[in-house]
Amino acid sequence: MGGTGTRLLRTAARAQAAGAAVLVATGCVSAAAQLALPAVLGKAVDALIGGIGFGRWLAACLALVVVYVAFEAYSDYRAGVMQARSALFFRRTAAGRLVGAGPRARTDGGPGGFAACILESAAAAAMGTNAAVWLALSLLPALVSLFMLWWTDVWIGLVFSCGLPVVAWCLRSFAVDSSLLVTRYLEEQSTVSSRLAEALGGARTIAASHTLEREVARVVEPLPRLRRSGDALWRLQAKVTAQSNVVFPLLNIAVLATAGLELGRGRISSGQLLAASEYAAMGTGLGMTVLFVNQLARARSGAEQLGTYAALPPMEYGAAELPGSAPSTGLGAELRDVTVRRAGRTVLSGVDIAVPPGGMVALVGRSGSGKSTVAALMGRLFDPDRGSVLIGGVPARTLSRAALRRSVVFAFERPELIGDDIADTIVAGAPNATLDDVVRAAGLARAASFIEKMPDGYRTGVESVVLSGGEMQRLGLARAFVRPARLVLLDDATSSLDMATEYEIDRALAADTSGATRVIVAHRASSAARADTVVWLDAGQVRATGTHGELWELPGYRAIFQEPPEPRTPLDAAGATR
Repeated sequence: MGGTGTRLLRTAARAQAAGAAVLVATGCVSAAAQLALPAVLGKAVDALIGGIGFGRWLAACLALVVVYVAFEAYSDYRAGVMQARSALFFRRTAAGRLVGAGPRARTDGGPGGFAACILESAAAAAMGTNAAVWLALSLLPALVSLFMLWWTDVWIGLVFSCGLPVVAWCLRSFAVDSSLLVTRYLEEQSTVSSRLAEALGGARTIAASHTLEREVARVVEPLPRLRRSGDALWRLQAKVTAQSNVVFPLLNIAVLATAGLELGRGRISSGQLLAASEYAAMGTGLGMTVLFVNQLARARSGAEQLGTYAALPPMEYGAAELPGSAPSTGLGAELRDVTVRRAGRTVLSGVDIAVPPGGMVALVGRSGSGKSTVAALMGRLFDPDRGSVLIGGVPARTLSRAALRRSVVFAFERPELIGDDIADTIVAGAPNATLDDVVRAAGLARAASFIEKMPDGYRTGVESVVLSGGEMQRLGLARAFVRPARLVLLDDATSSLDMATEYEIDRALAADTSGATRVIVAHRASSAARADTVVWLDAGQVRATGTHGELWELPGYRAIFQEPPEPRTPLDAAGATR
């Protein structure tokens, strides 16, 4: 297994060290009672036959049964708690790394693959600590039983020991083969989930293009491989079970036959024969380790799947602060010889852009020219592959997270509705905002009219409302308005609004963020015309800079607004390649 998966399992085990210690302690007490019971039961039988002290041994047997049942039940409870906490740890780790790596993070399978990983793979990996503890505890009765059989009679111990190599071979074969099969099964399961999520996300496009049959075929294409992996795993399980059902009963019979011979020779008592039969059954309980070995194999495979996300490098922040503090003081932004590559394609190549403090700058270009990438770099959503980005004259990499959060705000074309209700989704990123701030921001974004018509107004749950594209964009703009900012980045945030509403919002934005620097990704000539400066991007490079009126003299610039919009790719929809 890869190093990341191993480290994840070890970290999870260390996080659950206290719980594991309790589980080991209770398991040991339970195992001790279980191991003592056959010997005490044998003494009770001998006492009954001899007619001396039977009641005392019977009471001891009952006490051991009570202790065993009580501690076994508590061990099961603690194991359930540990597994739930481990699953939470794995899900938090994977989700935290994916989000912390920023929008530039790319992993195989997309959102669907991550959904499958966070649910199934995390649940499998969560078995790891418990399985390791139970495996160790299951070996304890087997080893002690072996010692007790040798202690009872040398021949009995020798006969039982002769069968152990066969048992060990069966377990080792299962551990190696099941690990490979579980990994393959989880990979195919992730592929199906990923394709299904993609199809559901593009349901309207599939319906409009009448490609339902093709998409269904694409989604279910991995199912035969998934079935074969599952069948192979169950066949392996059945094979090991069959082997165990042959080896262990034969071993028990051999032990009982030997014990009977020794009883006939007068070397052991009737009670010792009973104890030997019980210890032999416990010793052959090594078959239970198959279950725990299987769980460990699933945990290893699940951790390997999660390792893809856990290995993502987190976005690192410095401790530098931005110059000045007044919200009315705009921040300049600068890109110096910036190059960005995505999936083997150069999105930006040697780009130099200087945005002066204050005023409004529009980024214009065809789809795929790198507009959204420039905006994301200016707000340090991610870092370039080459070159440097400065915000307020300070290298973006050295800024603290708090400095960026206080001074830079975004509004996107497709804002996500996060939080429990409408008010929560507006104040995201501004935890100190009051309801009055929310109402003011909604008014500036021209969102108050439809919010106030909702059943519970600003406390309406976001999951219970159906919003148009324009209404969602206005909520995203309200989120940008709710707190003062010195650098406002609008990534096509008004594309779904009519021109009259866009104009009203633009005026409100200009008034509310007076002095702040505004950078907009513009697809309309009217938006570019209102900007102080236009940066024309073409194929990942700056083609020209000037006012809208100056650039309008260029045929290529006019063509951007006169031709119909180009179809947008999934990466464009995520704001990643424009």
